[in-house]
Amino acid sequence: MDILDKLISLAQLSGKVNVKCEFGGQWAVAHSAQAGQGIVHIVTQGSSYVRLANQAQSRLVKQGDILFFPRSSEHILSYASHCANCETYPTAYTQGAFEVKKIGQQADFGLFCAHFYYDPHAELIKSLPDVIFLRLEPQNFTCFVELLNQEAERELIGSSTIVNALSNVLLTLILRTYLAQSDNQLTGLLKGWQDKRLKGVLNAIMAEPEKPWLIDNMIETAHLSRSQLIRLFKQHLSVSPHVFLHRIRLQKAAMLLKQNADSVLTIALATGFQSETHFGKAFKKYYGITPSQYRKQAVSDNSK
Repeated sequence: MDILDKLISLAQLSGKVNVKCEFGGQWAVAHSAQAGQGIVHIVTQGSSYVRLANQAQSRLVKQGDILFFPRSSEHILSYASHCANCETYPTAYTQGAFEVKKIGQQADFGLFCAHFYYDPHAELIKSLPDVIFLRLEPQNFTCFVELLNQEAERELIGSSTIVNALSNVLLTLILRTYLAQSDNQLTGLLKGWQDKRLKGVLNAIMAEPEKPWLIDNMIETAHLSRSQLIRLFKQHLSVSPHVFLHRIRLQKAAMLLKQNADSVLTIALATGFQSETHFGKAFKKYYGITPSQYRKQAVSDNSK
């Protein structure tokens, strides 16, 4: 697993492509901020404008564009660049795996919406800007949209399973494409990972956070001096190497608590903690609840 695979895994991402929009005429639709989730818009027809709540200017988006809001930042989609007091409320109905939202008699703008949920502490999400605009390779985009349209229009058995699996493919393609852009606006872990001086040690820590990492091990892996290593961590990740390691261990532990039935002690030892007591205190300080409560909460959420 590479660092993107690791970050996606630690983020405990789950998602679904569950909304299809068909808008026409004069319209504007507001999206409020939602904690612990992100949203993707895939423009499949026509063009419109998008404006973030904290920005004055709108941006034109058109067929083939993908908009990813990692933290579901408040934004407005509208038919015109300046659309004061024209918020419209679409009619909605269920069609197979999708909620279809319609405005107007004839649609000249269309999009699919995907929603993603994740661990609120996820390093992956912290590393991303408020919004990502990009275009996938034409063959990837066309294939993806054709599959979604097929599932939306034909109401086939197992449709929900297929479109939800596609959501994970979509997010991975978005992240991989964005990381490859030279003008990306990454921060935190991913920004540090792009610095060749930190790349090796970050890869090593992410691969085996349970190892007994000491600062000497880190500087040996990075081929840096102690002061250089600490400075680069502060510069890119805003924390010391050991604080970063501690966070990754806790996030891996949270993932394991959800994924398997191992005892809390087993998970504590598997993630680099020396005792269940030490682990329990650190986990509660970070997540606000005990490991056992976290596991019960996860079981309850999955049963809904």
